[in-house]
Amino acid sequence: MSIEALILDYGGVLSFPQSHDRVAAMAKLLGSPVDEFERAYHEYRDEYDAGVYAPVEYWERVLARLAREHLASPSLTAALIEEDIASWSDFRENVWALAKEFHAKGARLAFLSNNVPPLMERLRDRGRLAPFDVVMASCELGFCKPDPRIYRVCLEALRVRPTEALLVDDTPVNVDAASALGIESLLFEGDDAFERLRWRLAPHVPD
Repeated sequence: MSIEALILDYGGVLSFPQSHDRVAAMAKLLGSPVDEFERAYHEYRDEYDAGVYAPVEYWERVLARLAREHLASPSLTAALIEEDIASWSDFRENVWALAKEFHAKGARLAFLSNNVPPLMERLRDRGRLAPFDVVMASCELGFCKPDPRIYRVCLEALRVRPTEALLVDDTPVNVDAASALGIESLLFEGDDAFERLRWRLAPHVPD
């Protein structure tokens, strides 16, 4: 069946995976070993993605997990937020361009991401999300991939059936969850990921 809608993940698809250098910079701001910082960063990330914690609350919990509550200040939180945004902001421009070409052919385009408010605000402010017909972020919905609800609301907003959509994500569990709903899915991993996506969209975009 032809693809009527393309659903793209953000981190790992529209952007490169998180920058290790930026993660190290966040750890340095807190005087923490990188491995300890990463554990604290990820311990509360699902709740942050789901909108349970506001940005300040999330970073307060990270600091508490690292026993660095005494460092808390508005300026430190702002610096951590900026580094966090930057760590996810190395764009895969070829994927953005391919998506725009696909959209120009009359298909619908969705942004579907487990994401946090500061990064979503930055992407909107810089016009990055303008090409998408549908923009959905977990922090604004209250639930995250791989929860089936997030795929269903996206399909409803796109006004397509599962079999008419192609989801592109770099996380196997997210791809599996979409596939279980009947959505064609492409796991975006490996050096040939972009070429596999381009090949799948080849009937819809020019060479």
